[in-house]
Amino acid sequence: MTRVLKIIINLAGGKTFTWSLADPKSNLAKAQVETLINDMIAESAILYNGVAAESMKDAYVYETNKVDLA
Repeated sequence: MTRVLKIIINLAGGKTFTWSLADPKSNLAKAQVETLINDMIAESAILYNGVAAESMKDAYVYETNKVDLA
């Protein structure tokens, strides 16, 4: 199974982007991610194509399973 943390971030101007991080720890809480993203936004540490991040819209873990064909 593959696990990927997806963080959707609101940008200035009404656009969003999704940040994907592979293999997040299993006991990660949404509040922890939100605190980190808010700290990074406060420090102007997140830019996407030169546009500043404004807030976190959502965060979740996406899981996929490989199923071999018979």
